[in-house]
Amino acid sequence: MASPKLARGRLYLWGQPDDLMARITPLGPRLLLLESPRGNSWTEHKQGSLVTVLRVLERDTKGAFHGLGSLVAKPRQGEPSAQVILYRDLKIPVRVLAEPRYWYSMHRRPVIAEVNSTKDRVLVRFVASGISGSFYGTCLYALREGKWGCYTIKPSVSETISSAEQWLDKRKWEDWG
Repeated sequence: MASPKLARGRLYLWGQPDDLMARITPLGPRLLLLESPRGNSWTEHKQGSLVTVLRVLERDTKGAFHGLGSLVAKPRQGEPSAQVILYRDLKIPVRVLAEPRYWYSMHRRPVIAEVNSTKDRVLVRFVASGISGSFYGTCLYALREGKWGCYTIKPSVSETISSAEQWLDKRKWEDWG
């Protein structure tokens, strides 16, 4: 998923060519610093060995890096996460699951709103609740021409898979935003 690049003595991890996820900076012979971009600066996440830093990247469930750490988490009793269902049961590739990266970075939690009967369309809401109320974004994961894609949808036109598809058809399947 992440594409690494070395520059200025650091390892930079890119989710997409224009989406810098993290950087790893050596602080000593066995000590590394993991940071993520935040505006025009960097936020520290962890200092430690290479194994420690990679574990933080892999287990991220809050969106600092890719928000898909629940895919590698040990199963717990109860309902599996939306990401696990989308990946394991519906076979949506991780790179497609990670596309709403902005919503993961805003700590929005994916919730499956609807799955069609052929399981080739899934409407997902990315929800965050706070003092000011609830905020969400919507996307439609769709299997088109044999490939899964993620399409962000204007929330006011995405009550159902059908309404989301109608809106996308009008826009020639171009994302919102």
